[in-house]
Amino acid sequence: MKITYLCGMRFIKLDKSDLQELERIYHTHAKSYVRQRAQCLLLSNRNYRVPALAGIFSTRTHTIREWFDRWENEGLQGLEIRPGRGLRPAITEENTELVACIKKEVFADPQSLRNVVEKVNTQFGINLSVRQIKTFLKKTEILLASFSKGCEGMRPATV
Repeated sequence: MKITYLCGMRFIKLDKSDLQELERIYHTHAKSYVRQRAQCLLLSNRNYRVPALAGIFSTRTHTIREWFDRWENEGLQGLEIRPGRGLRPAITEENTELVACIKKEVFADPQSLRNVVEKVNTQFGINLSVRQIKTFLKKTEILLASFSKGCEGMRPATV
């Protein structure tokens, strides 16, 4: 594998073993984004230009160049999505003090999550929202009971 520049355009030139491995990945890998990136490298090997590849894969030219860089630096591992993408949760199970406080406040006043948010925010000096509390309660499988049906408090989720 080597990267070739021809008239300012960047191409990936693959040796026979890389070509066979990318062909296999392109046809058999379970994840579509890995197959797509393998196909992009194969097309670059056939002298498709970066702007043409960006059009084919409906992405930016910068993204195609990033795929090339990752292939050059990491090989096959560079085709995978890296861990750690996305927004981190505001409330995690590791923060046991915060979790205990939220559960205690929700059990004390399950009908008003606004009050729970205010108490937790002032106690810990953070800025949580009602939505974040609801998301946390759903993920920890603590569901608010239907108060219109006369249920009291909260109940654990049943599967």
